[in-house]
Amino acid sequence: MGIDIVLRIAGIGILVAIICQLLKQTGRDDIAMLAALAGLVITLSLVVGEISTLLDQVKRIFGL
Repeated sequence: MGIDIVLRIAGIGILVAIICQLLKQTGRDDIAMLAALAGLVITLSLVVGEISTLLDQVKRIFGL
């Protein structure tokens, strides 16, 4: 499970980088910025979900 999240984030990063480069080459800088922002939001949602799971496990372990 640990490597799964890392591979997902790396895949999203590579995909967003390719999309941004293609859009910048075609002169669509504003859409490239939106694509980068969408990639950031998707990645942050994955990370927040994992942090939530971590905090739930810590609460369960310490009986809080």
